[in-house]
Amino acid sequence: MKHKNIINYIVAIAVVTLMVAMSEILGDKEIIFPEVAALCVGSIVLPAFPWVVNEWKMVFYITICAILGVLIVCFIPIPLWGQLILAFILSQVIFLLSRTTMAPMISAICLPVMIQTRSIVYIISAFCLTTLIVVIRLIFVKEGHKLSVVYKPVDSLNKDNIILAIKRCILVSILILATVPQGYKFILAPPLLVAFTELSKKGNKAIKKPMHVVILVGGCALLGAMTRLLITVYIDLPLSLSAFIIITAALLIMRAMKLYMPPAAALGILALLIPEKNLYWYPLQIFAGIIIFIVMSKLLSKDKI
Repeated sequence: MKHKNIINYIVAIAVVTLMVAMSEILGDKEIIFPEVAALCVGSIVLPAFPWVVNEWKMVFYITICAILGVLIVCFIPIPLWGQLILAFILSQVIFLLSRTTMAPMISAICLPVMIQTRSIVYIISAFCLTTLIVVIRLIFVKEGHKLSVVYKPVDSLNKDNIILAIKRCILVSILILATVPQGYKFILAPPLLVAFTELSKKGNKAIKKPMHVVILVGGCALLGAMTRLLITVYIDLPLSLSAFIIITAALLIMRAMKLYMPPAAALGILALLIPEKNLYWYPLQIFAGIIIFIVMSKLLSKDKI
């Protein structure tokens, strides 16, 4: 591995570990924003953005979506399944209007709904951590560690993209109604919704390797759950140590597989945030979810299943 790549990996690992350490020091789990792991992969580890976006639009849309997610929980008094449907539909609208391909914003709005976050701490954390990642990236670009990109707005509001977004909303709504009332909400874990949006996009390369995607995504979820259980629950060591192990292993797995999927890293870190009682079933639900979303993506792209 080249010297520059090693630095990128070390900094990405440090950011995720620092986030979890701060949550322990301050005694507030709302600080843990799993999508930071995805943003670190896309903004710090990879040489160029995997999304069509610039640094400050990334901060803006992550923050706006985080605010909207918390507002849905606080002011829309409907069942969880209804809030999730509303959050996903709203995320798709913002995704189209943003004229970017910054799918992690979808997780930023859906996560507070899924875990019923009402705290402004979540919003502050999402803003501050995303800004930190952006500043690091800008420094790396200046030092020659990263490629500078010129943002060119995508034609997201064309007929095909609008129809695709509507189809995503219909399929996800049906899946929410079929799973959430029965207690299987992690089949729709927010990073999986990000993955679905990216996999169903025309020209996505990862969808051509469905088994690799299932192994990577499910493997990172299993890694996250088992690491937390072993290190933090059973041995009673700091949660930040679990975070360090999870993000390090996730990055090494991605490098070994030559498949960098930011949502996979986020799913590993999400295991640090969910209730302890859900850890045993969490990986199974993620495996089921990614398989379902791959099938849906194949259907939407009209590929043979």
